Amino acid sequence: MIPETFEGFHIHHYKEVPSTNKEALGLIEKGISNETVIIADKQTEGRGHTGKSWISPEGNLYASLIINQETDVSKLTELTFVTALAVGNTLLSLNFLNNQTHCGVIPVRDTGIHTFSSGSQCQSTGMTRDQFINDLNLQHKWPNDILIDGKKISGILLEKKSNSNWLIIGIGINVNHAPLPGTTCISNYGESVSNMDLSKELIINFNKLRKQWLFDEFYAIREMWLKKAFKMNEQISVKLADKLYEGIFADIDKSGKLVLQQKDGSLIYFDAGELFIGSAL
Repeated sequence: MIPETFEGFHIHHYKEVPSTNKEALGLIEKGISNETVIIADKQTEGRGHTGKSWISPEGNLYASLIINQETDVSKLTELTFVTALAVGNTLLSLNFLNNQTHCGVIPVRDTGIHTFSSGSQCQSTGMTRDQFINDLNLQHKWPNDILIDGKKISGILLEKKSNSNWLIIGIGINVNHAPLPGTTCISNYGESVSNMDLSKELIINFNKLRKQWLFDEFYAIREMWLKKAFKMNEQISVKLADKLYEGIFADIDKSGKLVLQQKDGSLIYFDAGELFIGSAL
């Protein structure tokens, strides 16, 4: 079967897979020549950050972008922030048809994204038309999560195939189910969207932000991410190995490391691949 092509990506859509990242690795091993997105309606062996199991019921979006990225390995972490912004912009675009002046968001590009009838109450959630995903309640949690009203709606996982220019960006978005406490989903905000339409809007936003990253490097991406950083300038706790560090979330540096300011004013830098974030963050 010939895959659909959209915005330069070949699209493979599956009903169920062990994990989209695992499928992506398999495609790379077989040999691919085109950037690809793998979409699944359900995962049976989903994985999140630090190898944790990702609960993946049917009804949410699980996707992996396979991109050809010839760049220094030390800069690949920056693509986590690029992807987080792309997911955020995609979520913000969902309510455009219901409220064209709300947040000044950019309209969806004819991908079929639709919403419930304007002015009506969503029977499943009891939410009114004014309670939508917006520029005020969307935040980025370092290093790889997107939050709405302080609850996780999306996560990102990067994997690099050794001795290859292919990079895999795994993305999970809660569409119809919030599988764990402290999570939320798109349908809680009165929105309705298919996985294919959501994926296409995500690809559009990712391509746009990747071009900006390649042109401006990390500076502009970092500035945009910081504007919506969760717990910025607040007290947080970070656990590294068996040691707990406490301080103020002061910044992310030019390479994407979290900058923690301790009581004595000293700064500690944490790499995204080295730590576990405690509940304070």
